[in-house]
Amino acid sequence: MRRQQQGIPLVRLWRRSFGVLVSGVKEDRDFRALAVLVLSLLLSGSLFYMIVEDWDFVDAIYFSTIVLTTVGLGDVAPTTDLAKLFTVFYTLTGIGVLVAFGTAFAQRLVQQTERDGERR
Repeated sequence: MRRQQQGIPLVRLWRRSFGVLVSGVKEDRDFRALAVLVLSLLLSGSLFYMIVEDWDFVDAIYFSTIVLTTVGLGDVAPTTDLAKLFTVFYTLTGIGVLVAFGTAFAQRLVQQTERDGERR
């Protein structure tokens, strides 16, 4: 007989995802490198926009995030030519890194889900 799962599905997914993220950083050198690269991209982009565009940290991290995730809301945009050119480079490199990290994360999540299913 199959055991009924307890809890709210979304909460279970977040808990599992957080566990996969933590175990990936602890156990997998390549995954850890990708996670550090994503954080470095977000922080370096934010620092750049804080210096060049004179934005506060919230606006800078917000813009860095919406650029890398390709959301592009358009409510904040760089005004200097230097920042515009940086954004082109930042977007082209950053999206690839984010996709690589997302792929590695999804693979680990699927593997963990399959292992959990086998144990039941």
